[in-house]
Amino acid sequence: MLDDHVPKIWQGQTTLVFALASAAMGLGNILRLPYLMGEHGGAPFFLAYVLTLLVAVVPILSAEVMLGSHGRGSPVGALRWASDQSGRSFLWSWLGWVQVALGLLVAVELLDVTLWLFDRAQVLHSGVLASASAQEVVDQFIASHREMPRTLWFGFILLILTALASLGPQYAMAIIGWLALPAAFLAMVGLVDFSLERGDLQSAWEYLFARHFHQLDVETVMAGCLSALYTLGAGLGIGLCFGARTPRQLPLLRAVCAAALIDTLFALLAAVIVVPLLFATNTAVIEGMALVFVATPYAFANLSQGEFYGSVYFVTLGVVSIAALIALVEPAIMVLRRDFMWSRSIAAAVVGGTLWCITVLRDGWLDRGLLLASRSLDLAIVLSMLAVCVFVAWAMPRPLVRGELYREPRWLFLIWWGLLRYWVPVFALMMGVYLLVPTAFSGFGWGSMGP
Repeated sequence: MLDDHVPKIWQGQTTLVFALASAAMGLGNILRLPYLMGEHGGAPFFLAYVLTLLVAVVPILSAEVMLGSHGRGSPVGALRWASDQSGRSFLWSWLGWVQVALGLLVAVELLDVTLWLFDRAQVLHSGVLASASAQEVVDQFIASHREMPRTLWFGFILLILTALASLGPQYAMAIIGWLALPAAFLAMVGLVDFSLERGDLQSAWEYLFARHFHQLDVETVMAGCLSALYTLGAGLGIGLCFGARTPRQLPLLRAVCAAALIDTLFALLAAVIVVPLLFATNTAVIEGMALVFVATPYAFANLSQGEFYGSVYFVTLGVVSIAALIALVEPAIMVLRRDFMWSRSIAAAVVGGTLWCITVLRDGWLDRGLLLASRSLDLAIVLSMLAVCVFVAWAMPRPLVRGELYREPRWLFLIWWGLLRYWVPVFALMMGVYLLVPTAFSGFGWGSMGP
C-alpha cells in the first residue's frame, strides 16, 4: 500500500501519453516548425527532425520515464534510489537538482510566450486589428508591450499555475490530457478547415513540403536535430515526475513514442493552419516570435471571420502552454514535497513565487541575455540529457532496467538499449560541440549550401 510520500499512480492507461503530449506541445515546436520547415527545404528538414526524434529524443525521454517509474519519487529521490540500487555514488542524485533548475529556467521563458498568446487572443477577439495594415499590427504590438502591466499579468498567470499545480499532476495533467487536449484537437481541426477554405493551400504546400534535397546541408540537419531535441521536454525532469505516476503494467517505450507522434501531428496541423493564411494575405513567413505575434495576427485580422478563428488559435496555444508550465514546475514541487516534507500547496506557492521574483528581476534590472543566455541554456539541457544516457545505459545494471520495461518486446528493448548506450551519447556530444562552436561541422556537407 502506497503511503503519503509515494506519488499516486494514474489510473488511466493513456494518461501518461496525453500528459507528455500536452507538455511537449506547449514547449514551442508548434510555434517554430512552420518557419523552420519552409526555410530549410521542407522534406530535408523534416527528415532530420523525425530521425532525431526516433533515435535520440524518444530513447532519452523513455530513460527518464523509466527512472521515474523505478524510483517512484521526486527527480532527486528517484535518482538517489536508482544509484543505491545500482551500487553507484549518491552524487548521481545531483542530476535531479540540475533538471529541477533547468525546468524552472525554461518555465520563466515560457511565461513570456504564454502571456503574449493570451494577449493576442484578446486583441483579435476585440476587433482592434480588423483589416489593419501590417504597420498598424506592429505598432499595436509595440504599444501593448510598453503599456501592459507585465508584472501584474505574470502574477495572474502564476496564480492560475499555482492553483493547478496544487492539485497535483494526477489531477491537473489528467484534466488537461483528457479535456484540454481533445478540445485543442477539435479546435485545430476547425482551424484547418478555415485555413483550407480561406488560405493559399498550393503555395503553402510548396513551401512546407518541398523536396529541396540540395539544401540537405549541415545547417539544415542541425536545425532539424536541435528542433527535435527540445520538443518533448527531455532533460528537464518532466519524464522523471510523470514516470513516478505511471501504472506498473504500462509499456513505457511505446507510450513515449505515442506522445512524440501526437506532438508531431499537432505541430504539422499548426503549420497547415498558419502558412496558407500567410500566403493568402501576402505575408512573409518570417523567423522567430515576429511570426507568431505579428505576422499571424495580421493574417487572421485581414480575412473574413479571421478575428474569431484567430482568437481560438491563440487560446488553444495558450492552454497547451499552461500544460507545459505545469509540467515544468512539477519537478521542483515534487522535490519540496517528497524530500523536504512540505505540503503540496505550500510547495506550489513557493515555486510560483520564485518564478514571479525571477520575472520581476529580469524585467527590472537584470539583463535578459545575461540571465538566460539561450545557447548556454540549450547546452545545459543537452548535457543533462547526456548524463541521463550515461547513468541509465552505463551505470545501471541492464537487468534492473529490463525489469522496469518488462512489458516491451525483447527486440524493441534491445534497439532502445543499443541506441541509448552507443548512439545517443555520441549524438549528444555532437550537439554540445555544435552549440559551443557552431562552425565545428562547417566542413561537412551533403550537397550545395542553401541560401
